Amino acid sequence: MIKRTLAWALLALSTCALAHHSVSNFDFDKETSISGKVTYFSFTNPHSFIDMEAVDAQGATSAWKVFATSKVVLQRYGWTPSSVKAGDTISVTGHPDKLKPREMYLTKIRFADGTEWLRKSIDN
Repeated sequence: MIKRTLAWALLALSTCALAHHSVSNFDFDKETSISGKVTYFSFTNPHSFIDMEAVDAQGATSAWKVFATSKVVLQRYGWTPSSVKAGDTISVTGHPDKLKPREMYLTKIRFADGTEWLRKSIDN
């Protein structure tokens, strides 16, 4: 009885972990690009993210949240907590959120010095 209860509890917890880590809210059939200034960079697990003020073609600014892969995966690509800093001007490309018009999942970033980082795979 205890083994069965423990097995069900572990199954329930693993399902929650997978659901939390999902990127299914992003539309991987579409891509969008924005440019602007970083306001905050969170170098964390399960997903890092960049908050930024993007400027559109008419010069209007809007707040965006750009989700990236985990800190652990970004570290494999050579990122550090100071790779992106508040005040940096960047351009990003990614897959838009299906419901939230100013959120995306990062696939490419271009830094002010011209350096680019491309998402090589969709390993979450």
